[in-house]
Amino acid sequence: MSTHPLLLFLVMAVATYLSRRAFLRLPSRHFSARLKNGLSFIPLGIFASLIFPSLFVAEGQLAVQPLFLIASALCLAVMAVSRNVFISFGVSLGLVVLVSLGVIPL
Repeated sequence: MSTHPLLLFLVMAVATYLSRRAFLRLPSRHFSARLKNGLSFIPLGIFASLIFPSLFVAEGQLAVQPLFLIASALCLAVMAVSRNVFISFGVSLGLVVLVSLGVIPL
């Protein structure tokens, strides 16, 4: 087995660690309230960029996938009521699994 992929993995791990470590070492007084507010939306943007393609793209084309849209709406509704991420993801994933197995017709 080639050591090249392992070496690349280790170099990228070190680069990621150092870039995060340098950012965390900055005193918080260097961040304005506006910058802190903007940085708080980064996880939401990353999450949306991971989820939206699975909702609206099928085989490289823009498409509406009702099962995933219904599961997403259910996830948001359960999260609004329960305030629990794990329960809401579990319920929506359970819906997708049950529909995929044919237990619940769509």
